[in-house]
Amino acid sequence: MLNDVVNNLPLTIFFLICVILLFILLAWNLKLRQRIHRDKKKHRQHENRFRKIYDAADEAIVLYNPETNRIEDFNPALCHIFGYKPEEIYHLNIEFLFSSDPPYSFNDAQSRIKAALDGSPQVFEWLTSDHSGQNLWVEISIKKTIIADKHHLLIFVRKITENKKTEERLYRLINIVDHIGEGVATSDLNGTITYVNQAWADMHGYSAESLLGKNLSIFHTEEQNANDVIPINKKILRRGYHRGEVGHKRSDGTLFLSHMSSTLQKDDTGKVLGFIRVATDLSEQKKVEEALRENEIKFRYLFNLSPQPISLTDLNGKVLDVNQKFCEKMQYSRNEIIGKNTLDLGFPAEDRQQFTDLLIENGDVSGYEISYRVKSNDTIQVQLYSKLVQIKGEFYTLTVFHDITAQRKLEAQLVQSQKMEAIGTLAGGIAHDFNNILSAILGYIELAKIYIEPDSKVFQYLEEVFKAGNRAKDLVRQILSISRQAEQKRKPVNINLMTREALRMLKATLPASIKIKENLDEHICLIEADPVQIHQVVMNLVTNASQSMKDKGGTLTVKLDIEEIRSNIMKKSHDIKAGKYVKLTISDTGHGISVEDRKRIFDPYYTTKAQGMGTGLGLAVAQSIVKKHGGNILFSSKPGVGADFFIYLPVIDKKEFEVNDVALENNSVLPTGIEHILLLDDEETIIETGREMLEYLGYSVETFNKSAYALNEFKKVPERYDLVISDMTMPEMNGDELAKKMIEIRPDIPIIICTGYNPQIDENTAKAIGLKAFIFKPLTFQKLAKTVRDVLDNKTE
Repeated sequence: MLNDVVNNLPLTIFFLICVILLFILLAWNLKLRQRIHRDKKKHRQHENRFRKIYDAADEAIVLYNPETNRIEDFNPALCHIFGYKPEEIYHLNIEFLFSSDPPYSFNDAQSRIKAALDGSPQVFEWLTSDHSGQNLWVEISIKKTIIADKHHLLIFVRKITENKKTEERLYRLINIVDHIGEGVATSDLNGTITYVNQAWADMHGYSAESLLGKNLSIFHTEEQNANDVIPINKKILRRGYHRGEVGHKRSDGTLFLSHMSSTLQKDDTGKVLGFIRVATDLSEQKKVEEALRENEIKFRYLFNLSPQPISLTDLNGKVLDVNQKFCEKMQYSRNEIIGKNTLDLGFPAEDRQQFTDLLIENGDVSGYEISYRVKSNDTIQVQLYSKLVQIKGEFYTLTVFHDITAQRKLEAQLVQSQKMEAIGTLAGGIAHDFNNILSAILGYIELAKIYIEPDSKVFQYLEEVFKAGNRAKDLVRQILSISRQAEQKRKPVNINLMTREALRMLKATLPASIKIKENLDEHICLIEADPVQIHQVVMNLVTNASQSMKDKGGTLTVKLDIEEIRSNIMKKSHDIKAGKYVKLTISDTGHGISVEDRKRIFDPYYTTKAQGMGTGLGLAVAQSIVKKHGGNILFSSKPGVGADFFIYLPVIDKKEFEVNDVALENNSVLPTGIEHILLLDDEETIIETGREMLEYLGYSVETFNKSAYALNEFKKVPERYDLVISDMTMPEMNGDELAKKMIEIRPDIPIIICTGYNPQIDENTAKAIGLKAFIFKPLTFQKLAKTVRDVLDNKTE
């Protein structure tokens, strides 16, 4: 048994050893597992710490696998910078980090990505865009790394848009400072230069680079440093700034004066770092000032010798200087002008702002026209020629006043003349057509009266129509005369009838608030006058009187009487010769005439009416007409009471006029004849009335309505006709042209030309081409019969 024990002893020991080894192995395994657990826990802690850092980083971090062309990992900053959702980024590759436009596209970045894969880290700035398309500046850093035996790119993206903007602003600021005309320099507190711009370097004759690190004292002489610079620096340290003129020295030793502004340079905490100086070279300015002083005396002489008014004002209109001509033109003394505003001296307020705006915008103004009121309250028309001038840094206005009052009056007269010419052209056309119509009306009336008993009512009615037709004829003459298309000869005129006619025409236009009182003597003496012109005088004065009462109403009184002037005093004071006059008084109860206006009411173009309501010619024309007739117009007025106008016209001997009337009555018998007459007119009614009148007088008449037909018949047997009567205005061939052709065929043929109105012919022209008579339509029986008989009897020479 012992032997058995002995024999089994190694096995037991082996078993024990195995058990011990097993326990040791179990203990080691336990410790290993505990260690691994601790390591894993520490690894998870490190990983969590890294992930927190990774996720909290402001820079975007991207892990990119170039083999699969996929993004394997990224932190939230990538979403924040580019505006994508995480699930969107996993479906993208790194192309979205780059712009789609050159030179910042993905293709443009390939060389940098390849260099990073080759082991050369890349850092570069790039312009890209976020998910919304907004531009984005970023800094991209690319490095190669190996993860799980595979090559990866670790990409860092930092947003630098704000940095770029700051850099751009800084660059612009530096660029502005480098290019401004003023010199700029900075230094520390010891005067050591830290920066100068090009203007500062050029001003002192150095290059900008060579001045860095030098002391500011090189720009001044010892005397300037001691007396100016050092005291100024102390003042700057005490007050923070200084402005004023400071002496400088150039690199070549020459001296110059500058206007320098100096201040302290501080950091963000307010700590003083040094000085900032901004200097302007005053060399040229000093030369200009000296030249100005030298030329001031010359300018003063020229200023006062100028024939045009000149003023110097500030931009607010305050007068600083004027020349002598300005004082004369504006009627002020120099002491009354200097220091005053131009608005107080007559410059119209409504034009001042526009004039100033134009001057400031353009630097000068040429030919700006205004109405300037001088001291006497008269208005003159002036053109302004102004320029901004700079004197000692301030802008002023130098203005030349060109008086164009006379020129504008002449232009107004020209415009009025052109208007009258246009009216005359219109009046001529109206007169021609209207006279043709009147010829038919008056002709038929006279023919009708032949066949009606004179004591019948129809005859009386026709007589009234005939009178109205004659008034219409006179009205056409008036229109032509006013428009200067026809001249009226003076003849004895019953001013009573003319005044009544004018009042009758005006009554229809007057408001009911104006009453008319007439005191017209039926036995007033006659005057020798142009009826149309006298009618115009009455109309002008009556119209003025009624207009003065249009607002409140009133009474218009018209009176006629005789006055004999003998006083020498009245002759001298009112320019009226001694003699017997018709005195026409026109009175109103209107607003009257002010003392200021009384001196000028007869001046051409002077009016107190609102713009567009009057030409200022009515009274001037009326006075001119009356004076040409040997009389005058006087007036009296009280403001608020009314005005009285007195028209004096010399009378003529009534006996002489009565003799002429008897002669006319003796000629009332119509002359007759038996001759053969060719009658030509393009109006059928005129042909018919003319033919019937002439045949009633015993003549044989052949009528035509076309010149060519008449000429052809005349050519056949010229001796057949004793007289030709033709209208002037005819289709195809006018009457004067037809007359010339007929006279060529038969030189002794008597021809009469009739016209409603044609400016191409008058009595002198008619006589020059061989016509025997020239008469105006409408033709009355008396005029036609007498003219035809006179021509046939050769009494028209």
